[in-house]
Amino acid sequence: MTRGEEILASFANTLTALEQLRFGHYQDNDVRELVEALGSKVERFFKSSIFPGSLGTDTFDGLINRLKTSGVGKTTRKELHDLRELYNGSKHDPLHLMGLKACIDVIQIARDALCLVIGQNLGTTATPVAKAVTRTLWLTAYDVHVGGVTEVYVGLPWPKDDFATHLDIVWVKGTAWDALKAELLATGSFRYGPEHFAPEVFRKFNEGDFLNAGIWDGEYRQLIQILSTYEDRPTAAKLIPTLRRDHMSTAVLSAIALAGVDVACHASRPLSLSDLTGEILKRADEGYAMPDERPWVKEAAEEVAGLLVQLDFNLWAKLVGPFWNLWNPMPVTAAVANTSASRAHYVIDDMARVVIV
Repeated sequence: MTRGEEILASFANTLTALEQLRFGHYQDNDVRELVEALGSKVERFFKSSIFPGSLGTDTFDGLINRLKTSGVGKTTRKELHDLRELYNGSKHDPLHLMGLKACIDVIQIARDALCLVIGQNLGTTATPVAKAVTRTLWLTAYDVHVGGVTEVYVGLPWPKDDFATHLDIVWVKGTAWDALKAELLATGSFRYGPEHFAPEVFRKFNEGDFLNAGIWDGEYRQLIQILSTYEDRPTAAKLIPTLRRDHMSTAVLSAIALAGVDVACHASRPLSLSDLTGEILKRADEGYAMPDERPWVKEAAEEVAGLLVQLDFNLWAKLVGPFWNLWNPMPVTAAVANTSASRAHYVIDDMARVVIV
């Protein structure tokens, strides 16, 4: 299945669910949940597939308008804007009228419009969908009043669920927390609030300026892409530079692994070590908010590139990852490994997985 086919399948599933509502009693929120989940996916599709490498500051509105430069007509753009306005109205205005028939009509027309856009093979819409790496993760948020930001930690629960180890940190503007939370909830992979944790676990989160916590059960790549679009990098650099994402080793290694898989899966031909390193660093910065300003970030990209040049090009499109083998490590059969012990942070195993070791 290509990325374009995947988003059209989401339209089909949403329309089926909305049609089912017609045969029984339903509430306004039943319609809103379906519209918001689809709207979030379509916005993400624009940012990741139609215009890959879009910046976090790029708006849904602006990306639809950008279709004009690709020859997409005014009528098609308006039909996509109608979906965007329905999505935004549902998400931000509790009084916005969500008539079932009207919603179905807007979504059907937008689906046909998007079919026309996908037919132009823009961006990566025609590339196969990457295999999802799903993981249960904990998200905890803490307010930092001095800088007006919120620290969002991504943690990996341990087997007994009594504490977590941090994999990543993203600093977002405090005013953006509600929008970020809404986007996470709209994916259907996020459960938010104390009721989803054992009481003794939630109590351990509650220190300092703790805001709240949630559980992510979904694709790791999607989670980091969403968090990255809200990153307030200038404030993080100004307040406590050593708490930036590029100072957390697991965040660096994970972002570079994600970028390496992206570059390999979309490559049309083998690339040199130098070209691979450059493409990985570019993708890590644009897609996962990992800048190349620190030497260890560049070293990680060079290591992943070094593994890829050793790997049969026919296997590049099959790569998935990252997989963490850092805590309670299991035996790994390496298909490709770094021969330098001092730089061995990754292996590619016999199942085409990029493993962090």
